[in-house]
Amino acid sequence: MSRSVQRGIRPSVLLLPLLLLVLWQASAKKSKGNENATPSIYVANLRGDQVVPPVNTTAHGEAEFAVHHHKKTKDDKKDYVTYNITLFQVNHLKEVDLRQAQQGQPGDKIAILWGPADNGLNQEVNGVLKVGNLTKSDFDKGPMNKEDMDQLMQRFNDNDVYVLVTTTDHPDGLLRGQVHKANETTSP
Repeated sequence: MSRSVQRGIRPSVLLLPLLLLVLWQASAKKSKGNENATPSIYVANLRGDQVVPPVNTTAHGEAEFAVHHHKKTKDDKKDYVTYNITLFQVNHLKEVDLRQAQQGQPGDKIAILWGPADNGLNQEVNGVLKVGNLTKSDFDKGPMNKEDMDQLMQRFNDNDVYVLVTTTDHPDGLLRGQVHKANETTSP
């Protein structure tokens, strides 16, 4: 990590993803009547060498996903995903997408996680970009149209979903990372 990035990162920024994970787990434990109160945690390590074709960059980041399963009754299932996107050394950010494809393959957009900013952000991103939620209603186009969170989790488990970060200088992608279970690694 370069010195300029180290000076720009505050300890609180580094601890935020851990704090969010603890809060997700605490809120899940307080939920009553759920069959699976502990969320399934997934992560994508965002790097330029994962883009198709690869990009030589010092920019990097991470996206974390927690899949929450809440089942009130047999037919009333309320699933959702919370996510946290952290980026470093990203200039002129345009959009952060969730896409479907295996590693090394281009894919179709599933959902927009941040953006779009047509002219790109006027400042460098160094830290938490967004904390948000995904629900079934976010999948109104593309391969996940009319699908539910079980389908998204299956695609996560099959390593068939990735996060793509685009900028004005790299409209086809500056950073990319396959989504995988938090305790597993994927091949580069």
